[in-house]
Amino acid sequence: IAISPIDPDNQQEMLAEVARHTNLITQDSDAPDSGRLCYVGVDNYVAGRMCGGLVKEVMPEGGTVVIFIGRIGQLNAKLRRQGVIDELLDRDHDPTRFDEAGKVLQGENYTILDTCTDDLDTGRALAEAEDAISRFSELDCMVGLFDYNPPQCLQAIKKAGKLGAIHVVAFDEADATLEGISKGEIYGTIVQDPYRYGYESVRILAGLARGDKSVLPEGGFLDIPARKITKENVDEFWGELKRILAGGETGEATTE
Repeated sequence: IAISPIDPDNQQEMLAEVARHTNLITQDSDAPDSGRLCYVGVDNYVAGRMCGGLVKEVMPEGGTVVIFIGRIGQLNAKLRRQGVIDELLDRDHDPTRFDEAGKVLQGENYTILDTCTDDLDTGRALAEAEDAISRFSELDCMVGLFDYNPPQCLQAIKKAGKLGAIHVVAFDEADATLEGISKGEIYGTIVQDPYRYGYESVRILAGLARGDKSVLPEGGFLDIPARKITKENVDEFWGELKRILAGGETGEATTE
């Protein structure tokens, strides 16, 4: 079984039971204490720091930021958000750190005003974005960390008549996000490679089913690095994505 757990703390007992009976691996989001054999995916803390780097690029002199995310409970979301925060506050590398939501986090150049969650509800995500624009007149940048967040942020900015006044930095490769980057309405995004997650997970599970444990990555983590997408490379990346979705690529062709 390959699974992407949404709540590893509360799912741990169930996952541990699964691991006692069959080969269990995690992908996209990890549950490291579940007894799983390995995790296939990105280092979300590192990817979050990359996303914070995009904020620094678009606002090199500093500014105010609000983070938007579906939920914080799942490990990939928690790490991703913390990576953004630590990068903007110029902290050292520490994936175990956690800043509670709802607190203003002040750094030398950047201030994180709030973290808004929407429980994976796109309508609520739009409402949260609109509310943030209304609450924070000094808001400079909106950071959307789930794939649907950046398009909702952009929609709220346009509705408020603040296109160009408030920057958008994204995560994931929603078509509306890539279109926004192409148009110059979203600065950039950090993308994962879910195709590779699926391909490598099945490759590992197939090997384990044949009794070949050499397919397991050293240290229990198959790192599939994130990529930075901006206006300079968005068209090339979007073309790659369309070819994959059309069935024009193989797993080997995406291992670059």
